[in-house]
Amino acid sequence: MICMKPHLRTIARGFVSLWAGIVAVVAVAGSARAEPVLQWHVGHGTDREEHVHEGVQTSDGGYVAIGHTQEASGSRFDMLIVKTDASGNQQWQTRVGGAGEMDVGLTIAETSTGYVAGGGLFSGGQQSRALVGLDVSGNVVWQKTYPGGGAAAVRGIDVLPNGDVVATGYLNSGEDGFVFLVEGDTFLMKTDPEGNLLWDRSLDGMQGTKVRQEPGGGLAVLSAQWVFAGGVDALNVKLIRTDASGETTWSQTYGGENHIAPFDFDLTDDGGFIVGGHTTGYGVENWDCLLMKIDASGNESWHRIFGQPRGYAASFIHDECYGVRQDAKGGYVLVGGTGDEYSYSASGHPSGPSDEWKAYLIVTDGSGNVIDEAVFGDGPGAGNNAGEYLTLTDDGCYMIFTDTDSAAPPEPNNFGFMKICGGSCGDGVVDEGEQCDDGGANGGNASCCAANCNFKPDGAASCDGVGCTKTDTCSSGVCTPGSCATGVACGCGGLCSSSGGACGCGY
Repeated sequence: MICMKPHLRTIARGFVSLWAGIVAVVAVAGSARAEPVLQWHVGHGTDREEHVHEGVQTSDGGYVAIGHTQEASGSRFDMLIVKTDASGNQQWQTRVGGAGEMDVGLTIAETSTGYVAGGGLFSGGQQSRALVGLDVSGNVVWQKTYPGGGAAAVRGIDVLPNGDVVATGYLNSGEDGFVFLVEGDTFLMKTDPEGNLLWDRSLDGMQGTKVRQEPGGGLAVLSAQWVFAGGVDALNVKLIRTDASGETTWSQTYGGENHIAPFDFDLTDDGGFIVGGHTTGYGVENWDCLLMKIDASGNESWHRIFGQPRGYAASFIHDECYGVRQDAKGGYVLVGGTGDEYSYSASGHPSGPSDEWKAYLIVTDGSGNVIDEAVFGDGPGAGNNAGEYLTLTDDGCYMIFTDTDSAAPPEPNNFGFMKICGGSCGDGVVDEGEQCDDGGANGGNASCCAANCNFKPDGAASCDGVGCTKTDTCSSGVCTPGSCATGVACGCGGLCSSSGGACGCGY
């Protein structure tokens, strides 16, 4: 087992805190923009120990998260799934597993009829890889396990356009329960929408961590592999590409003599990949967050290291990142936790002492240069709020799924849902220091908002998205209809009106 932090952090029962919380933003040279703001942070679960592993925003604007919860015996776990509305209010929670057995939930996705969850469920005397289908109300519709050697689990899933499910994970592990990185064997399998197995492939890697379908129909799998390089054994990032049938077409490792724990990846607009995790390599003193860009040909373009956002002693601080996404602007969002696991204790940062884990958010441009770097929590002395995963929301914000114990009175760990908004130009929110923000439309012909979130110069050609003429111009950030010659075709497809000399397409 490779474990970068304690299996259990003291965490809390369902709570809702609509207070803005504590955010500490690391200054970025030359930046005059507003900082990201914690909108709300809620916790849901049971009065036992929980740990969230993954989550997504759902089509109704809410969120669904998956992880595990402790049984009353204290020594075994069940899969736990929690659904909230758009404001973080719990709608339902579903527990899956047998009493006295080790059952874990690790990944979840929305389907046309509800949700499909992946993880490990006890079957045939051991933990087996498993998929569970749920309806929109959280009721279990089907539940299937897929026998293999040793302890096994599904770690990542993707739902294909036709409803089929591809899943990756590991077989032949010597340990059941949740293990951060498993030394086992990687698999890739495909099922129909009801979980019936269509095919099952073995891949070269110690665990399949995440899987994504690429635009051409092939599949990409994030894995990890030990290599011997530079005279040392080191854990490396591994990417595997397959055809639509799961047959390997290409694979590559990254990192060399630098030890890396990869936990998430995303497809990028240029046909490549962005990888997120943490590393003890590249000259760092302890675990620091890693962002690595891979181009469409499988070459490493660059990597960036982030750590010590609170300024505590690097030799004692773990900066561990578990989720990464490319955002709508072509930049990258990396999320994790920062804290220490030693007898060392330091204070002085407004978010709290080093002993308290806090959510760590990093936003970069397309080259990995920092735009925002911030630490979030419920205040000094409130407890732990480590980020475990993220999803980008439909209103241009970030949802961080946290391991949280901020409620009072304290209870064991709960699933945390932390919504962060603002801070980045093009996120759909007009932040302090911005004149406008049209999200992905910034700088486009249909907008008077420039790519830097300031108004386009007066007289700049534009189209207001309603009238859509060829002669519109910007004035103080507002699209103004221009004059045109009678009979000339307008951008909306009509002709210039002889009365008023302007296109009558909706003004």
